[in-house]
Amino acid sequence: MNFNDYDLSDELRAKLTTDYDANISGLKAKNSDLINREATAKQNLETSKVEFEQGKHDLAKELAEKNGSIADYKTALDNEKEQMTLLKHSFQEANDSRTLSDAVTNFSSGLIDDPAGRMYMQSIFKDSVEVKDGVIVSKDTTKTLQELTQSLVTDKANAPYIKAAVGSGAGSTGSNGGFSSVKSLKDITATEEAILANEDPALYQLLLTK
Repeated sequence: MNFNDYDLSDELRAKLTTDYDANISGLKAKNSDLINREATAKQNLETSKVEFEQGKHDLAKELAEKNGSIADYKTALDNEKEQMTLLKHSFQEANDSRTLSDAVTNFSSGLIDDPAGRMYMQSIFKDSVEVKDGVIVSKDTTKTLQELTQSLVTDKANAPYIKAAVGSGAGSTGSNGGFSSVKSLKDITATEEAILANEDPALYQLLLTK
C-alpha cells in the first residue's frame, strides 16, 4: 500500500504505514500457521491411507500363508506392490497439484485486485511453469523461476495488471517510494521480489545477504 499517493501529514502517513505493515505481518503469520496445519492434516491422512491399505494386504498374505497357497500368496504380494505404487503416485499428483496452485496464488498475491486481470496473469504464469520433483520450475529451461517471474512482471504488455503490485506487500513503499523500507525479502511476495530485482538491483543484492 502506497500512502504517499494520499495528501496526509508525515505523522499520519507514518502511523498508517506502521499499522498496515503490522496487519500484513499478522496475516502472513496466520496464513503460515494455516499452511502448517493443512500440511500436518495432509500427512496424517496419507499415513492413515497407507496403514489401511497395508493392513488389507497383510491380511491377504496371512490368509494365503495359513491356507498354504503359494499362488495366493504371490497374488497378494503382486496386488500389494501394485496398489501401494498407485497410492504413492496419487499422493504425488495431489502434492504437485497443490504446489502448483500455491505457486500461482503466491505469484498473483501482489497483483492488481481486478479479478479478470488477476485470472489473466495467473493463467500466463501457470502455463509457463511446471512441477519437477516437488518444486516449481520454469518450462523455459534457459530461465530460473525468478527470471521468469521478473520477465512477466516487467513485460510492458502486462503493465496494466502489474501496476498495483509495487508497494502492496509489507514494508514496501510503492512505485514512488521504491522498496527502501523493506528489511527482508521474506516481507514481500515473489512478484514484488522480481520487481525489486529489476528496479533496484543494488538493494536486492543487499537483501539477499540478510
